[in-house]
Amino acid sequence: MRRPNTILREVRWSEQPQRLAGWLNPVVASPAAPLESAAALDALGPSLMPRTSRLQGISIGLSVLAARATTGVAEKLTRMAVPADAPLGRQLAVRATIGGTGAALAALPQRDGQRLWIASLQSTGRLLRAGAAGGAIHDLGLGLQQRYPAQRAVRPLAVGAALTGGLLYWGARRLRARETAVERWPLPQTTTLPATLATSYAVTAVGTGLARSFVWSRGALESYFGPGPGKRLLARAVNAGIWAGAATAAYNAGIAYIGRANEKVEAAYATPPPSPLVSGSSESLLPFGDLGQQGRRYVTDVVTPELIKEVLGEDAVAQPIRTYVGFNSQPLYPTGRAELALAELDRTGAFDRSWLLLVSPTGTGWVDHTLIETAELLARGDIATCCIQYGRYPSFLSVQKVALGRLQFRLLLWGIQQRLKERPAERRPRVLVFGESLGAWTSSDVVMFQGIEGFDHYGIDRALWVGLPGMAKWSRNGMARGSSTQVPEGTVEVFDRHEQLQGLSEEARARLRAVILSHDNDPIAVLGPDLLVQPPPWLGGSQRGRGVPQTMPWVPLITFIQTAMDAANAMVSVPGQFGSFGHDYRADIVRFVQDAYQFPAASEEQIAAIEQMLRSLELERAERIKAAHAHAAPPAPAHQHAEAAALAGVPLRTRRTGGARWLRGRHARHPDASSQAVTRTG
Repeated sequence: MRRPNTILREVRWSEQPQRLAGWLNPVVASPAAPLESAAALDALGPSLMPRTSRLQGISIGLSVLAARATTGVAEKLTRMAVPADAPLGRQLAVRATIGGTGAALAALPQRDGQRLWIASLQSTGRLLRAGAAGGAIHDLGLGLQQRYPAQRAVRPLAVGAALTGGLLYWGARRLRARETAVERWPLPQTTTLPATLATSYAVTAVGTGLARSFVWSRGALESYFGPGPGKRLLARAVNAGIWAGAATAAYNAGIAYIGRANEKVEAAYATPPPSPLVSGSSESLLPFGDLGQQGRRYVTDVVTPELIKEVLGEDAVAQPIRTYVGFNSQPLYPTGRAELALAELDRTGAFDRSWLLLVSPTGTGWVDHTLIETAELLARGDIATCCIQYGRYPSFLSVQKVALGRLQFRLLLWGIQQRLKERPAERRPRVLVFGESLGAWTSSDVVMFQGIEGFDHYGIDRALWVGLPGMAKWSRNGMARGSSTQVPEGTVEVFDRHEQLQGLSEEARARLRAVILSHDNDPIAVLGPDLLVQPPPWLGGSQRGRGVPQTMPWVPLITFIQTAMDAANAMVSVPGQFGSFGHDYRADIVRFVQDAYQFPAASEEQIAAIEQMLRSLELERAERIKAAHAHAAPPAPAHQHAEAAALAGVPLRTRRTGGARWLRGRHARHPDASSQAVTRTG
């Protein structure tokens, strides 16, 4: 019987093993392979947020596609000078020239506040240098294979497997290092290398397939239109139009499907509120069904005077007013929603309250209940809130709705300002503004060209903006950081945590008109298009902000992709477990609302009681949202105290009881919330 090694020596180098060895080899598989491998490893590095295997795989896949596109540009430049079958020396010389040009562009001096086009030149140089270096590595590896050809399949397969195994080992080490460098959110991390690689392969395959389909359809149209530069240009324009139209149709169909959630009626939020002081009641101008999913939650979960007394230990001054105009109200013209909101404020007597809080919601119409409940408790109920919905989709799909949200909020502010002019100064409520995430963008945009003068123009007393996106005008033009002439010194400040605000003197806190709460590691607050080509300030220096890994570098294209993936994972939260991390601001809200809006003083015991009650209310809200039947979850406080008398605009001065029994035993009924993970609706 012949020995196995004798048979193995007779195995000739055939086409199939050659393809397998080339696929395994991360150097000679293609000119883009070296840079793709480096990009995949960069995507496994530390960033702002933990990631699941799916998000980590998407990050790797997009990074690989970006590296492939970069190498494609460098390869086209190379092939313009030398053909693919040119001698190795000539190819390396051309690649060295391209890489040297890129290095010269990358070496342009960097200055603080430099123009974006200069940063784009620098980043283009870095990408050209990387693409040329990757192509040179590929050429050298291919040259070695041609100089020392293998007669058998063993050596190429072994080399390719060794290199691939080394990359996998290195990737696993970087993944473990990432998990230790990045702070954890309340949920356990479930990132594994096999699931990550499978997802990245799927993303890369889909991206490659779409690119090849685009090129194929372009070639087919060029053949159809015939030869000639004019016809070729026309064919390419038609091809681009077809693909753009298809992408737009798919996008619109997708967001229309997602937007159907706004119409969903939850069992525990199917009964109109009994109080006439909220929208959707029997006396309201707005039907309960038109408020949408988020609006129905908003008007149902209003704080009651009984709850205020239970938490603060003192009588409520009034019953809170909540008005909400849904997306389905007056859809024919955008000003109609603002007009309805003003009419609803008149109906409820909102202008007789001491505070009027105007809220711009997120893309889905969601409002942070923690903020609203805190304001109602600290104001002892002597407050009215108003919110107008401008979209039905998650915030990242509602960026095109910013203009509508800004218009509606401006009309609301202007209408309120005109009504308050007709009242004596002592009977005017203080106008407060709040926005979180996309809501902070739309509400701050109203005064994007006026700055603090816009506050006086519209009668705004104070504003609190939470998680202000990095793409908002206030973030991009420097007003958020006080570097604009439209923002007088001391009128606007950005804070990562309450200790920073508390460290200011009383005079400095009183001078603040806009307080911006933005965590250092909130990817939504730092994500912007300039991150593609320019190193951001939050990654500069040795003293980085809270939660920003010291080992996180900036890499053109890759850092933008990483931050975008982090933004998709920044709003994960657990009901009742308040965090001060990423885009979760619930743990910061109570003290920031107290100081930013200058509500009446509250003792430390009252602050602690408010925070405890907020957690309990959120747990009950989570149960109501999940309940299949109305009786399967605790009813909202407003339904528990439906019999309480409430007159619009008339303060409640009568004595109150200690609250219903179900409120007193609230904490004993709730299980641990660690298994009730949800993603906040943005």
